[in-house]
Amino acid sequence: MRSWTLFLSAAALAAQTQPAEVTTRDETPTFQSSVSMVRVPVVIRDKQGHAVGGLKKEDFQLADHGKPQYISQFSLEGGAVAKPAAKPEAPLEMPGDAAASPKLVAPTRFVAYVFDDFHITVGDLASTRVAALKHIEKGIPPQERIALLTLSGRVAIQFTDDPAKFREALMKIVPVPPPAHYPPASFYLGEQYARSSSHPSSVTEIMAGPPDALQVQTRVTLDCLHMWGIGQDAGVILAQSTLGEVGREGVAQATSALHILDGAVRLMSSMPGDRIMVLVSPGMYVPEAMQRHVNESIDRATRAGVIVNTLDARGVYAVDPSGGISGCNSVSSQTALVVAKMNQEEAMAQGVFLRELANDTGGAHAAQNDLEAEFDRLALPPEYVYYLGFYPKELKPDGKFHEIKVTLPNGKGLTVTAREGYWAPSHEEDAAATATREIAEAVFSNDELHDLPIDLHTRFYKTGAWDATATVISHIDIRQLPLRKQDDRNRDDVMVVCALFDRNGNFVKGKQTLVELRLKDGNLESRRAGGVTINQEFDVKSGGYLVRVVARDAEGRQMAAVNGVVEIP
Repeated sequence: MRSWTLFLSAAALAAQTQPAEVTTRDETPTFQSSVSMVRVPVVIRDKQGHAVGGLKKEDFQLADHGKPQYISQFSLEGGAVAKPAAKPEAPLEMPGDAAASPKLVAPTRFVAYVFDDFHITVGDLASTRVAALKHIEKGIPPQERIALLTLSGRVAIQFTDDPAKFREALMKIVPVPPPAHYPPASFYLGEQYARSSSHPSSVTEIMAGPPDALQVQTRVTLDCLHMWGIGQDAGVILAQSTLGEVGREGVAQATSALHILDGAVRLMSSMPGDRIMVLVSPGMYVPEAMQRHVNESIDRATRAGVIVNTLDARGVYAVDPSGGISGCNSVSSQTALVVAKMNQEEAMAQGVFLRELANDTGGAHAAQNDLEAEFDRLALPPEYVYYLGFYPKELKPDGKFHEIKVTLPNGKGLTVTAREGYWAPSHEEDAAATATREIAEAVFSNDELHDLPIDLHTRFYKTGAWDATATVISHIDIRQLPLRKQDDRNRDDVMVVCALFDRNGNFVKGKQTLVELRLKDGNLESRRAGGVTINQEFDVKSGGYLVRVVARDAEGRQMAAVNGVVEIP
């Protein structure tokens, strides 16, 4: 996988004004993340479960730790909301060039299928794989690209429109076998044992207490190994050792899985369009100490508009009420009872992870037996997703968790599904970091922004049989800029970023230029009327490229973002 940090190279600027009044400085920033503004995806459904559109900002109320917050950013997105299409420009071809290649259909939807090969069983993998294959065989729409990942990292393909590559990779997925322990113990039991403040050492003390993790594992050990009687003390030691080892193994595996999941979110954040992740998993238990890691990934997903839909690979399931233990046929009825209770708790905890991940990102959670139909549904963005953005009042950079509550005061009969909270940053973010982050988020989006009027044109000329130079020409109308008066100059800085993506939406190249406006009073009106034109050139190979230009001014923090296409035969 490519690096998650994007470095944009320097660009040449063709300014149409005097250098003393309009100058440029090439920069190479590092895009980074922050939570200075909290973005909250919200899905509203009616009594029939249908998503509801048409609501306005004033229909919502939002509270942070019970304190009302002003909703400073409001947008409506989703599959039922129309998006502007990229506008290709006529190429400037050299004499003798070949005819233009077929029209490039810009991808506007990116779907990553993520299989949890750490926790899925052989049977559940077989059924979900068949359903996924049937889903893909129905065809990949021209505007869609698909990727395949596994939480172990053993199988991965980047975004493509080739179903054969997807099928080939899907057939390579196999469950990762858990470490062998007998008698067996689960990560859930190991974590419950590690969190316990009391660790009795005798069988009498253990059995006299509540049916906690140590009592359950001790009963399983003594039953399976026939150690009741003279071997009881050794059985307690073995149970404690097993729980400790399984707990450590589980933490390592959960850390690895969450790291891959976060990497998938980062990857999708760089795709220019609707971003949908379909996580196929029976669920996983995430200890409380690791919950912050999950919430950081959720925060990154919500800022980037990545919707995570979750498919419970178990379908409609039921926990074995007999408390059966693999490989052990001599479990007493009392042991089976406490094992079944713990299994039920573990299954519920696994399901909570899937539901919260979906709810907090504006996605949907499915646990049905018609897996093919669920793949068809979850691969599409929700019809309507509202994004509410707010700047928390008096937010302290203390790294603490904040609960969020979204309500519809007049929404009788409607249900609200929204992100439940966020982690406060552990440090302050300066203005430069804020600007860098906002530009990065706009570059890797597909939405057009028009705070600043901007026109985009593309040209190219061939430099060889397979080589060419593509030029992106951006003209910015600066009449609306809130210039700041200092001495005899009217000042503002405009950052202009141009990025090229290949036909699958993968980032290829980018250039960035800072335009420094220092306009004299006597020339102010004529300079404003003329605007600023920037030419940015890229040496590329023949093919089709998606073009994304983003501009942001420093004084008013106004944004412009436009899309284009250049096709080079």
